[in-house]
Amino acid sequence: WFGMETGMQVPFGLWDNDKNGTTVYAIADFLSANKFNSVRLPLCVDNILANAELKDAVVNRVTNRALDLSSYLKLLQSVVKALGYRRISVLISMHTLNIENTGGSLWYGENTTEAMFYTAVDMVSNALCGDDYWNVLGIDVKNEPSAGKWGTGERNDFKLAAETIANRMLKICPKWMAFVEGVNDQHDIVLDGEKTGYYDWLGGGLHKAGEMPPKFNLDHKLVYAPHYYTPAVFPQWYLFNGTGKANEVTSAIVGYSELLDPQLKGRVKTTMTDMFGYLNAQKGPAVLLGEFAGLYTKDAHPRKTTQRCTKYTIENVIEEEYAGAYMWSLNPESAYQYNPADTAGTFFEGLLEMDWRTVNGPFLKAMTGLDGMKDLKPMPCFPIEKS
Repeated sequence: WFGMETGMQVPFGLWDNDKNGTTVYAIADFLSANKFNSVRLPLCVDNILANAELKDAVVNRVTNRALDLSSYLKLLQSVVKALGYRRISVLISMHTLNIENTGGSLWYGENTTEAMFYTAVDMVSNALCGDDYWNVLGIDVKNEPSAGKWGTGERNDFKLAAETIANRMLKICPKWMAFVEGVNDQHDIVLDGEKTGYYDWLGGGLHKAGEMPPKFNLDHKLVYAPHYYTPAVFPQWYLFNGTGKANEVTSAIVGYSELLDPQLKGRVKTTMTDMFGYLNAQKGPAVLLGEFAGLYTKDAHPRKTTQRCTKYTIENVIEEEYAGAYMWSLNPESAYQYNPADTAGTFFEGLLEMDWRTVNGPFLKAMTGLDGMKDLKPMPCFPIEKS
């Protein structure tokens, strides 16, 4: 549920008026009624550090009286509490460095030092580590660190950064878990008997994690949270047939044809396994999808390749016993760049329609495929018995 990482500084949709908008409790009720048991909240480092009063927040303060707008972190606390009333857990995503998302993909950038990033992690951890916020799972330590590398020992080594960020978090809140995404690189893979090259999805590359996993000061605190998407985000050639070309400006592809169902499902499974799914077989840290899905009902491919990619991703999550998956996203403002693969533009779709009150029925129905997950239930609360 995005918005707190933007200049608005609040989750979108909470403007609730006579025509559109909603309330935090209406969102919690909707999610709970449809078996969603966790929400990922993207944050912005600059917003955390400023921690300013939200005087101009686009929020209906009457129907959202539960929200404390006296500061950014107070708002975060009240959103977490509201979701907790419906036993919905929360994953905090250290998403962007600045509100324009121009700071780069790493945990430092032109105007953001590593020390600033670590301070932001400390502030979030101190604000949310307590019984009132029992439903917080932990922190997704950095969203889509595509310019990072894995295990190199250099400044942009995301494995080392994940260890540093996680250990700071765990020192303040040892009950939390650290969620670690992947990096981005090119690899060779055999698909349908032919060797081909492909790029990881942003946040998806965990090829080296099996041999070089992050090591934290506390055991059993690592969760892998890679991303896997569809052609609406980027038209990966392996999701199609053909040897055409990509537009040099837009990266839209031409000269392709859509795959038959068995072939597409096989390629989704094979690439998921190669990027990160192999970690499931190691029976070590849990693996879940930190982001997936995207455009659905508006898919303009004749054979609905974008829809089918989401369908087969969900089926693979169930078959391979992933620990869960966070769909992107609740917001109707969710934007995608390709529809179909040969057409670049901006295309919007979310789990809710633009009025924030009408449910996107076919998209919601597609998500019910995740109802088959083992042990699916609301976030359990474990009371502490004090002597």
